[in-house]
Amino acid sequence: MGRWIIIILGLIPGVWSGRWGVTYENQCALRGTSVDLKCKYGYTSGNLVTRVSWSKAQQVSNGWVQVPLSLLPSLPNHFTYIGDYHGNCDLRINNVQPSDQGAYYFKFAGTFGKWTSDTYASLTVRELTTMVEPSVAREGDAVKMTCKLGCPETKKIRWFKDGRLVWRPQFQARREDAGSYYCAIQGEETVRSASVALTVHYQPTNVSVSVNPEHIVAGSGVNLTCVSDANPAADNYTWYKRAEPTGSHSRVHVGSGQVLSLPFMESSHSGLYVCYVRNSLGEGNSTEVVLAMAAGQHGSQSLPILAGVGLLLLVALVAVLLLFWRKQKSEADKKTHLVSRLHGRASNPEEPTETAYSNIHMPPSSPPPASDPYGPPASRRKNTPKSSEAEIIYTTVTIKPRDRRAAQHKNSWSKGREDDSSVIYSSVVKSSR
Repeated sequence: MGRWIIIILGLIPGVWSGRWGVTYENQCALRGTSVDLKCKYGYTSGNLVTRVSWSKAQQVSNGWVQVPLSLLPSLPNHFTYIGDYHGNCDLRINNVQPSDQGAYYFKFAGTFGKWTSDTYASLTVRELTTMVEPSVAREGDAVKMTCKLGCPETKKIRWFKDGRLVWRPQFQARREDAGSYYCAIQGEETVRSASVALTVHYQPTNVSVSVNPEHIVAGSGVNLTCVSDANPAADNYTWYKRAEPTGSHSRVHVGSGQVLSLPFMESSHSGLYVCYVRNSLGEGNSTEVVLAMAAGQHGSQSLPILAGVGLLLLVALVAVLLLFWRKQKSEADKKTHLVSRLHGRASNPEEPTETAYSNIHMPPSSPPPASDPYGPPASRRKNTPKSSEAEIIYTTVTIKPRDRRAAQHKNSWSKGREDDSSVIYSSVVKSSR
């Protein structure tokens, strides 16, 4: 029976050597990937493996010590034993990080002894590295991108620009190619390099001029602003105005700087303007821009001045109308006061009055009628008014004195009438037919 046990133990891997020991394969892994540390172990005949473990060398003040992986700070399942108890001691490390780089030790124990290896498995951690050559290119230059793995193992690489897939790692630089590039492992796109910027330089293009304000009047201020698309940014701006007469190809230098300012617009400023822009790579220019005052504005004052003059005229007109209205109202009040005095005197008989007779006209006398023998006696005819007397019209004007004391000086009325504004002369003439 014992012979059969010995035979069975002899068939277990690692046992036939009859020697205790561990062998490793050093590994290189990219950051973010998973790696398997390859490991084999052996022991003498008659042993059954009962315990296995891995540890990592950690530096302390007194030197290096082996710390069990279970005691290292890491995420769950970061370290996983994928070996067995019969000679395979492989260790898998998931999501490799730079802190995982170092020396790893394996040890095991059996029924008749234990083994702690004095050798180790070395893990090297590398990162993908992107290289763009040149990183600063002029428009039209050839650009080449290279992705360095850092480990001997070959992997398929993919390229990205600002998160979008790039199919060619070599190209002729255009301004739209500027951006951030990185490489990644195909199928494991989370394993990627740091981004590297590509800068593309070009001379000024798309030069344009804006005019503010758009509608220009005489005397107002005007700003012409020049903008362009350039890298590096334009550092020189020059302004020209086409020389007179119209149609001439010569230009006159009128200013420098990105903004050409005309603080007081005059007719002489009207014309065609062009802006020239320059950077270290070259020069560009805008199209000619027409600068002209609005129709009917040449030689006129500015709008604010015209508005002020108009306001002054309006105020003067309102003042004249107000004075005229007050004068008319004053005259109307005087007439109303006089009429009210006259009506008031007539309606108050207790007030002393004065009566004046003026311009009494007698119509021509008619011949006396023939005596009528049958008529009434002459004595009776004496009280009958003549026809001429019936035609007499008396015009009476009643004047109310200004106060009651005036009634006591009735006799002085005629003397002072020239100074009394209340005296009224009136006549009514009725002619006979």
